[in-house]
Amino acid sequence: MANAAPAGRIPRRTGMTAAPKRRAGDGDPATHQAASVTSRALALLGSFDTEHSVQSLSSMARRAGLPVATAHRLAGDLVEWGGLEKLNGEYRVGQRIWRLGLLAPAQQNIAEVAAPFMQDVLFVTHNVVNLFILDGEEVLLVERMSGTGAGQPFRRVGARLPLHASAAGKIMLAYGARDLFSSAVQRLEPHTPRTITNPGLLAAEIERVRAKGYATTEEEAGPDNYGLAVPVFLPNKQVVAALGIVTRGRPAPVGSVVPVLNIAARGIARRLGVEHLPQ
Repeated sequence: MANAAPAGRIPRRTGMTAAPKRRAGDGDPATHQAASVTSRALALLGSFDTEHSVQSLSSMARRAGLPVATAHRLAGDLVEWGGLEKLNGEYRVGQRIWRLGLLAPAQQNIAEVAAPFMQDVLFVTHNVVNLFILDGEEVLLVERMSGTGAGQPFRRVGARLPLHASAAGKIMLAYGARDLFSSAVQRLEPHTPRTITNPGLLAAEIERVRAKGYATTEEEAGPDNYGLAVPVFLPNKQVVAALGIVTRGRPAPVGSVVPVLNIAARGIARRLGVEHLPQ
């Protein structure tokens, strides 16, 4: 007969299953640490915009909400990877991010399709031509055409503009989802003294856009900045982009420019419907 185990001691069991190993996932410290590093690196990249295209380390850290030491370490990794470039002690977005951006379907497809039609608008109007798409609660400039006689462009490709202060944004408010307007009126920040910041006035303006079929701005997003835009509709009547021009000094002549924009917008829509919608 086997000896009994001493009182108070649990007998050792043979063949006992070992404790399961911790998997990478929920509750795994390494996973949470990696996620934290990733979010911080993205915050650092997100500190860049059209008004902060070149930044010092302290500026990046402040805008990303990171300690300078952390920003310095992450910036070094991003420079090595090609996501950032460092020149004379300042940082800018690297070529690798630019190449990745060109692969984004929204920019690649629409910009490629729209380019020849935008060239036509530039040739006829001699104005800077812009193509915007909706990006969250802003409009994103995905393509721009400018000639030597068209003047200096106001924005660069990749710039974002508020819906209530841009002609392209007003197009999206007029023809986009209904809840877009409800969201926009919560953020009517003034960009110039002429920016519409009253919800009632903005609602009336959007009704005028629907009635006329085009939108305008007069120094609402910036001084000496006059915009004019028309919608680009897909065959299912969904607005997919806003095509427009921008001028300095005075507004463009609506009577001669809007028909040119509408012809180009219909051409873009036709090509998008044929080449880029599921068959």
